[in-house]
Amino acid sequence: MVKQARSTLLPQIDLDAAGIAIDEDRARVSLGVQPERSVSGSATLSQLIYSEDAWSNYRVEKHLQVSREEQRDTVRLDITRDAAVTYLNVLRTKTLEGIQKENLKLTRANLDRARVRVSIGVASRAEEFRWESEIANVRRDVLQAQARRQQAETNFNRLLNRPLEEPFLTEEADLRDPVLLISDQRFFFYVDNPRNFSLFRDFLVEEGLATAPELKQFDAAIAAQERILMTSKRAFWVPTFAFEGSVTELLAEGGAGTREDSLAGLNNTDWSLGLFATFPLVEGGGKFATIKRAREDLSSLRLDRQSTAEKVAERIRVALDETGFSYPNIGLSRDAAEAAKKNLHLVTDSYERGVVSIIDLLDAQNNALVAVEEAENAVYNFLTDLMDVQRAIGKFDFFLSPQEREAWFQRLKKFYIRAGVAPGKR
Repeated sequence: MVKQARSTLLPQIDLDAAGIAIDEDRARVSLGVQPERSVSGSATLSQLIYSEDAWSNYRVEKHLQVSREEQRDTVRLDITRDAAVTYLNVLRTKTLEGIQKENLKLTRANLDRARVRVSIGVASRAEEFRWESEIANVRRDVLQAQARRQQAETNFNRLLNRPLEEPFLTEEADLRDPVLLISDQRFFFYVDNPRNFSLFRDFLVEEGLATAPELKQFDAAIAAQERILMTSKRAFWVPTFAFEGSVTELLAEGGAGTREDSLAGLNNTDWSLGLFATFPLVEGGGKFATIKRAREDLSSLRLDRQSTAEKVAERIRVALDETGFSYPNIGLSRDAAEAAKKNLHLVTDSYERGVVSIIDLLDAQNNALVAVEEAENAVYNFLTDLMDVQRAIGKFDFFLSPQEREAWFQRLKKFYIRAGVAPGKR
């Protein structure tokens, strides 16, 4: 589009060929200018010296190209976020599948314990049948977990435009992964209390508003519309200037009125040069209407940009608030899982000694299963929230170079100092 708009500012060359036949009497009175039969070729060169409309169209297209590129970057960010979250979902489903398989092993071990209890007369065969029923249920849960894992892998392949069932290796997500900014111990200096976390939200909003491609897209569109408004105003006093030159060569002629028979001494080559100025004087009020429309469109773009900036800021704060819950929930869920495992161990030991019933063991096993799943889910929930934060600010950790990461921490530090807070101080 930009090159197409620029082409009107560059020289234009046209080549023409013509074969013409006219009536004899008209050819005779033309004095050789127009013979009865003729074949000619011509070349025409035209060049805009200055055209406000052409220059405006070129500059507007350059701004609009920037807007289109920012729109492309917006799509890239969305795809990156979706790919990251989908990959995390693959890891989540694989982990949950492993948990269900471990639960199946534990259930089979409990069946063996029940058979021992039956053999020594502590329990009836009904207890053994109850564990066999539980094994069937857990096997069903394992199959369901496998199906969900396969669905997640298929979805990930589709998102990356890979063969849907092509296998791939995964690497477990870790909060200590060096590609994540949260793996740097300096990070926690800035979010270790409510006051610092509030400042951190303000900092990320500032960063997000500066980098958001949605806003850059509007900035480019506004610049284009401002140029359109300027052109509309200049239409009242700026003419269009153009140059044109042409040369025509008579290749063949015949019949009456040929140049050889003419007394005018015309040769076979004609040329002309012209300089033109054009200024539309009256357009029935069209110029005023164009200015009004350009102003209204510009005002609308500015309002839309302001609204989008507010949405970006809101999205960043909401995403950060989600991490404000999901991150501490990791530790709490792990504590709950550890307590549930200890309780299961005690109840299992008591069950083997005939102190507690099957109901107590089933309850402890289910509680441990749920607690472990919650602990694993807590990590993936936080990482998903973290991807939402990074999408909101328009920047992903794993695309940052070491220099960019260090520059980010330096900007963060300066922001806190400007706010009167020494980083790391409570």
